[in-house]
Amino acid sequence: MSEHHPVIVIGAGLSGLYAAWRLHRQQVDVLVLEARPRIGGRILCEKPEGHESAIDLGPAWIWPAFQQRMQALVNELGLPLFRQYTKGDLLYETETGDIHRHGGPSSHDQSFRIVGGKAALMEVLRSQLPESSVKTGITVRSIRRDDLQVEADGVDGPVLYSTDRVILALPPRLLLNNIELNPGPDETLQKVWSSTPTWMAGHEKRVFIYEEPFWRSQGLSGEVFSRTCPLSEIYDGSPEDENFYALTAFVGLSAMQRQQLGQDALHEACMMQLQRLFGAASIDVKQTMVSDWSREPFTTTGLDLDSMVHHPQYPATMPRHLWNERLLLAGTEVAREQGGYLEGALEAADEATAFILS
Repeated sequence: MSEHHPVIVIGAGLSGLYAAWRLHRQQVDVLVLEARPRIGGRILCEKPEGHESAIDLGPAWIWPAFQQRMQALVNELGLPLFRQYTKGDLLYETETGDIHRHGGPSSHDQSFRIVGGKAALMEVLRSQLPESSVKTGITVRSIRRDDLQVEADGVDGPVLYSTDRVILALPPRLLLNNIELNPGPDETLQKVWSSTPTWMAGHEKRVFIYEEPFWRSQGLSGEVFSRTCPLSEIYDGSPEDENFYALTAFVGLSAMQRQQLGQDALHEACMMQLQRLFGAASIDVKQTMVSDWSREPFTTTGLDLDSMVHHPQYPATMPRHLWNERLLLAGTEVAREQGGYLEGALEAADEATAFILS
């Protein structure tokens, strides 16, 4: 016998959890199923050893000036923001390894972060939902249209749910690869899904933890743009309370390139680049935190491994409704506005929930 809920959301990332939060506020019985043992999806925060302040290992920034949904949400939830540290000069490293120093305003002057990291946002959303409405460790395997049955694998074995509508808050490639839809999308839509890159799937983020912000004493903001590898962008990632200091960096190699290089060689190359940029003080790293999203099976498919790490372009015209509008797509990859940003995740969830509530 299956457990019935009027709405089932698959995926407890920002889009899925926010959709459930919106529906619950309108007294809709909603169940969220998440394959990971945690909520958050690509939002992930961890604390360096011996510290209480968390570091964003997934997305970190909010831009209130042009992300009105995100700004309204953090305001409503009472989450404090702090401005990205940009005081001082930035560095630019050319393809030949020449390093140039530039003053003037930073492109991240309008960037903000949430105190406590983006996980604080997810925790508040989760706290305002009934305890039983979010189930982690539930891997959905198939969805049948005729009786709208959701078949999944749980911690204790197979589980079955029935519903009236499903919100799929997943990247299209992951949906196509991991969940059997019966009937499945037509050939045209399959091609659209398979050609839609998964945001962050090819990325690796590295955070270097320090006791002192030596770059600041050099008159530097910590911001670096580099045309040489392995690190393509670096920023001051220190938490608001400056309980420790950090440089947050994005690796400018694809997942395939990183695999071929190997983790030891990659770490050594990163440290050599930091020393080129900032001098000997950069060697004294207390801890290196790494999030390689290409190794996350609930984020990445084989199609994402050779993709480059620049921000993808997402089609604003992707169909969002299937099966006579009983299957609704959400998630930042299907956003009509700001696809690939958390703002896009909210926009897609807003449309799905508005459709149900109407």
